[in-house]
Amino acid sequence: MADRILVIKPGYRGQVRDAFAVRRYECREPFHGGSFFEHEGQPYCETHYHGKRGSLCAGCHKPIAGRCITAMFRKFHPEHFVCAFCLRQLNKGTFKEQNDKPYCHGCFEKLFG
Repeated sequence: MADRILVIKPGYRGQVRDAFAVRRYECREPFHGGSFFEHEGQPYCETHYHGKRGSLCAGCHKPIAGRCITAMFRKFHPEHFVCAFCLRQLNKGTFKEQNDKPYCHGCFEKLFG
């Protein structure tokens, strides 16, 4: 089944109760505005939908829509892929990794060189 955004119209009966039950199980919040994301036949809020799909930023833990950097087997908004020491933005391929954290070359040399 393709992923899609569903909108529950006021007064609609049927799957709404089931959708609310699944939604509450995930994050214990009601659907806001009557809309949710569907993934593998289940309804999710935006955050849990992206979590299930592996498209949450490893830096801010918010959904990624648009440009994305994949590094260290994780995904980041470009502005959140930063050196773990100086916090300057990094570009994929121009960083060093230590203990599962990214570092710019200068900080890496100072700290681990």
